[in-house]
Amino acid sequence: MYRIFSIFLFAFLLHACSTLKIDSDYDTAYNFSGKKSYAVVHSSRMGENTLVNDRITDAIKRVLQKHNYKEVDEKAADLLFVFHVNVQQMSDIRTDYQMIGYPGYRYGPFGYGYAGGAMVVATPTTYKWTEGKLIIDALNPKTKKIVWRGIVTDELDAHAATPQERKEYIDEVVAKVMQHFFEIAQKSKK
Repeated sequence: MYRIFSIFLFAFLLHACSTLKIDSDYDTAYNFSGKKSYAVVHSSRMGENTLVNDRITDAIKRVLQKHNYKEVDEKAADLLFVFHVNVQQMSDIRTDYQMIGYPGYRYGPFGYGYAGGAMVVATPTTYKWTEGKLIIDALNPKTKKIVWRGIVTDELDAHAATPQERKEYIDEVVAKVMQHFFEIAQKSKK
């Protein structure tokens, strides 16, 4: 019993410590039923990390193929998937107020009470981290309008030291955000 509780507690703490935030939005008027072909369209801009872009492209393709979507040419696709990556340095300044000294209880000009030696000192602390944001859009190829958008935000400092770990991390993140797409597509079939 203790072992089962320990495993549950570990899993809960691991999940609670995650900084991964996923959000999605979609066009309620768009009918996703019958859409089973796709193309991933992304052209790297100057200065972008093409290694990361290729890993994201491959992860999107793997997840879609796992759900029986067929990759086709851009002109024949039912849906076009594009993505954008943004990485930026973030900071947060928090102030903690600490009491220094000891307020004594003694007799003063107004009778007995607290008085003397204590004071409050403000201590600012700056937290810095790298935030990564991945935005995946599904477009209607006829209108080029977004019909579904998934956004994943995470703190990157704690992830992926080796190329293999980076690939696994990207695969996990893409699978989690794309799960929102498959839920919407499934609802549309009903």
